[in-house]
Amino acid sequence: MDHTQHSSPNPGRRAEIHDGDVLTPHPEVVAGPSSAPSIRRPAQLPSRFDVPVSALAPLFRARLERIYRCRVAFDLDLNTRATTRVLGGYYKTRRLVRVYVNDTELGRRPLEELFDTFLHEVAHHLEYTEPTSFSARACGRVPGRMHSRLFWKILGEIKYRWVILQRQAAAARQP
Repeated sequence: MDHTQHSSPNPGRRAEIHDGDVLTPHPEVVAGPSSAPSIRRPAQLPSRFDVPVSALAPLFRARLERIYRCRVAFDLDLNTRATTRVLGGYYKTRRLVRVYVNDTELGRRPLEELFDTFLHEVAHHLEYTEPTSFSARACGRVPGRMHSRLFWKILGEIKYRWVILQRQAAAARQP
């Protein structure tokens, strides 16, 4: 039996390669003492599915749309540069929300931590662009302090709305 691949396939002939050789990725195949391949299992399987970075911005915007509709648009940058302590930032002159996706030591940050950071930065955006939506006359920012009472009120409100939405979804899934 010839197991070589031909450069020009013969349409009338079926491939003679065994399925077992195709299903196991090369780096995980280990030659055993009986020369039959054995599969090396990873020490720990991933505990969750990581959403591709390219899908995070639409996901976060869709989630936000379900809990709050911003009157003033903002740009969203999901930055893949690894950081040690900084999770995100808001740049008011550019109306830019930035979230850092990767941790220097731990790698990819969990989805819910990224969404929490997103909500935090959106709260800054809302504090600057629409304080009247939260019963304030103006932005509550005090020089030298990163977070005002208005900021905490906004963040608390949008997080509360997200929790309520999650509870409603969980209740709907119950038989």
